[in-house]
Amino acid sequence: MNEERINQIKNQIRELMEQITGMGEAPPEHIQNLLMQVIQRAQAQINQLRQQGQQPPEQTPQHGTAPIEPPPPPDAQLLWFLSGQQEQAFISYLRTYPTPSTQAILNNPQLLASTIDHLSRLFPAGERITLDGIPHAELNSSNVWGANYDQRTGRMRVRFHGGSEYEYDDIPPAIFRAFIHGNANAKTDGHNQYGRWWKNKNPSLGAALNQYVKAGNFHYRRIR
Repeated sequence: MNEERINQIKNQIRELMEQITGMGEAPPEHIQNLLMQVIQRAQAQINQLRQQGQQPPEQTPQHGTAPIEPPPPPDAQLLWFLSGQQEQAFISYLRTYPTPSTQAILNNPQLLASTIDHLSRLFPAGERITLDGIPHAELNSSNVWGANYDQRTGRMRVRFHGGSEYEYDDIPPAIFRAFIHGNANAKTDGHNQYGRWWKNKNPSLGAALNQYVKAGNFHYRRIR
């Protein structure tokens, strides 16, 4: 019985790795770190199962042993990564990323709650990284790395994946909030080495940048 459960865990990890490698040839560092956490936790579960299998029958716990909780499906884990460990963004992604596993979670309130609880313990939100004074966006984007904003001057700096940075002038606070919260729907499907997007994905930093900032014709300059 334990060997069967071990094989299930291995298959789940294999499926997750296939999902992540499908995002591009070189997943970003934070995705690699999260994947390593999944592998470490899965290995701990496998070791626990093997230790239980080696115990003599009379020493095998019969009562009070918590069941080993299977990890959420790979689709849910990837959406949790993209959401930046934000519950509402995760639920929104479930609504717009229709696969059998995501719809099963969304249509079952008890399963949804347990999935969020499991994911929040497996991948807790951490301190955001800052580069050149720009904090990493809470949402993971295939386009935007992060942004900062000076409400006094209306100046906004956006860092993109790959390291380029642009500065935008006279951005109203409401425009910055709409952008940084990703309040827009993606128009297409696709993926690159930094992430995945799909039609009607919301929230979406890239779509919000196009809708609120680029379409607003604000003056901008490249600074890096």
